[in-house]
Amino acid sequence: MGEPKVKLVVFDLDGTLLRGNTILEVLAAGLGKLERMSELESTTSWTDLAAIEQARLEVAGWYQGVVLETLLSYLHGATVAPGVQEGMSLLRGAGIKTAIVSITWEFAVKWFSDKFGVDYYNGTKLTDNGQIVHFWPHDKPVWLAKLARSLGITSDEVAAVGDSGGDIAMLQGIRYPYYVGPSIPSELPHAVHMPRANIALVAEQILGQG
Repeated sequence: MGEPKVKLVVFDLDGTLLRGNTILEVLAAGLGKLERMSELESTTSWTDLAAIEQARLEVAGWYQGVVLETLLSYLHGATVAPGVQEGMSLLRGAGIKTAIVSITWEFAVKWFSDKFGVDYYNGTKLTDNGQIVHFWPHDKPVWLAKLARSLGITSDEVAAVGDSGGDIAMLQGIRYPYYVGPSIPSELPHAVHMPRANIALVAEQILGQG
């Protein structure tokens, strides 16, 4: 078998590598704020960035006075998609770099990146003094392109896996897009649709490109 065509695979987190409650909901559950968090998520569209900023400010306030180790301990309650560890192992074994990029809190993205053995990550930063450095869906392809350039990889050697409208911009800019959401957006006619797929099966499909 020759060298794989894909050199870098980038994954979304909520809904892609995780299923069920989002990171924000998992953290809120640990803090006794799940009802309010579910209300915020159900009434805030990912396209309404101003509303998301306000929601993030409120949520960040819940974390004040809570040590990071406590917040991270709540992440054990997240539901990991089937086949994540196996899929990452398959990609590593083929010499393919991996990354997680998400608009959720970067401290959670890092925790799951470490857990899954992923090489790179990015997300919304929350500083010790409560300041937020926002990361948006339109930032995903910019960050991805920068990472690929730093690795000497072209967009024709990148695969990405997402599940929602917030991943469209990222998936449009690369050669091998995969979509695990229930209904594929019309903006992604060239994406491979694998609804709620086992991540190991997605990895096998990606490796099959080589």
